[in-house]
Amino acid sequence: MQRIRFTLLVIGLVLVPAIPDLQGEPVELHPLHVSYCRMVLEDDLVVLNVRIFTDDLENALGLYHNIQGLKMRPDPEVDSLFTSYFNAKFTLSVGDSILPGVIAESGESDDMWWYIMLYQGWEPINAISFRTELLYDLFDDQRNITRILHTASDKYQMYYSVAGAVETEVFSAEN
Repeated sequence: MQRIRFTLLVIGLVLVPAIPDLQGEPVELHPLHVSYCRMVLEDDLVVLNVRIFTDDLENALGLYHNIQGLKMRPDPEVDSLFTSYFNAKFTLSVGDSILPGVIAESGESDDMWWYIMLYQGWEPINAISFRTELLYDLFDDQRNITRILHTASDKYQMYYSVAGAVETEVFSAEN
């Protein structure tokens, strides 16, 4: 549990506030369709923090599960809907095995909903492959950013994926 708490401290995201115009009034910006994931590989555990705009996530879960008017809330039913969607749209593999993500925490911050997902391995994890298709079924301009940190080596890598060009990405702390 101490290891998880330490790893959770490493995970975070700073959001840029709305940009004011010359008179100091906030300018309405075009909707940005983006998700942001921070992954930490530590021993036999992968901790992933994903942040998605709340309205986009509500629309994605509603479409995926055929539920009209879905609203995000801290609730086991919504967590179950998210887990099903997330594990279908974000796959993480160690070797030839796909690991299922399990929710550790969730919440809302400003206009984003976040989840911390745990992936349990069976030995120290030094390499993974992953594929993300989050929100690609909603937006053809969707962008997904994933940052991976391997704590034992301090190696990190950023990945940027776009709708229409889905690829399986590979991270290795040994390269």
